[in-house]
Amino acid sequence: MVWTFGATLLVALALAVLAAIGLWAHLLYWVKRLTLPLEYSVEEVLRTEDGAPIEIRRVPRPDGAEAQPDLPPILLVHGLAANHRNQDIHPDYSLARHLATLGRDVWLLTLRSGRLLTRAERRSVRFSAMVRYDLPCAIEAILERTGARSLDYVGFSMGGMLLYAALGRSVSGDRVRRVVIVGSPGRLTTPVRLMRFLPGRLLPGVPLRLMARSVAFASEWLPTPIHHAVANPRNVPPGVTRLALVNCIEDIPAALNADFAAWMAGDGEIRVDGERVLDGLASVAAPALFIAGSADRIAPASAVRAAFDAWGRDRPETPKRFLVLGRDFGAREDYGHGDLAVGAYTGVELFEPIARFLGPDLQAEDAPGPETGAVALEAIQARQPTSDEAAPMPDLPAA
Repeated sequence: MVWTFGATLLVALALAVLAAIGLWAHLLYWVKRLTLPLEYSVEEVLRTEDGAPIEIRRVPRPDGAEAQPDLPPILLVHGLAANHRNQDIHPDYSLARHLATLGRDVWLLTLRSGRLLTRAERRSVRFSAMVRYDLPCAIEAILERTGARSLDYVGFSMGGMLLYAALGRSVSGDRVRRVVIVGSPGRLTTPVRLMRFLPGRLLPGVPLRLMARSVAFASEWLPTPIHHAVANPRNVPPGVTRLALVNCIEDIPAALNADFAAWMAGDGEIRVDGERVLDGLASVAAPALFIAGSADRIAPASAVRAAFDAWGRDRPETPKRFLVLGRDFGAREDYGHGDLAVGAYTGVELFEPIARFLGPDLQAEDAPGPETGAVALEAIQARQPTSDEAAPMPDLPAA
């Protein structure tokens, strides 16, 4: 039998179609198997002033949990390339549900960057737009629905960066009672040197949603350099990585990618409208807890420390704490970036300190981290701090 060019091409096309069908079936099977729906008492789509859709969800309190009506609602805001499941990936590894179990009124925000977007919607996904529109829209909606005058804010990674930029610009300081920052850098660095020389306009969007779902089934077979860049694999419970890849990961639109690339290509300073974001934190009065991972390669402890040092710089009375999670500081493992949300021991080492900090009162002995003020990061890393070294924390305002 003599194969003609046309016959060869036809066979190649048939094989390509079969391969595509096989990949589609594979993806469909694993996405269905690994999708973990969670219940919310409220799920609502809001439209910001510039017309972008965002979403808010209220986490139900479990039966038997005693409500705490004297405490304000808590808003959890996710990071880059993620959605609201960032801090609610599984009931056993969920900061949101841990706080709800304690009776708190917990809300999750899905930023415009955390949704499945149309091509037109992708163009509006800029860091500055989320600062100007997404955060104030969500905060005011939650305060309106709960009747509260202020709320507690927990930002993970980009979720904290957005608050750095929003306070004093689009969000009034009196709308936020207390703040918890988890792995949110005040300055950006990149382990990929080439990115420093690439013009932002040349960077495409990153289709992480499809990529993550395609490899989720095999993601825990063998740790790779990518695993170590995103999290400490030793600190992630079995099965959680696969759940996160299917339920949490979203695309990075090109416009947002360009924002981050521009900061990394420059001096690493986060800027909005040409102004350094850290400069706007000097007069902040809200008590804050900053948490960093000792092995975090995305938001190194020194980068988070930059925001801590800027927070309330002109107001020495502003209560703040800086906590590094790592084996040198008493944790069971060195925390990377992703495991600050879903680590094996986060319930005790992260969720409980956050819950105490956001409680009705905070005494010096209950402070979730002994360091205060502007102690150099090198001094913290050089030893295991002890609680009797802490300066007393000033009394916090009543809820």
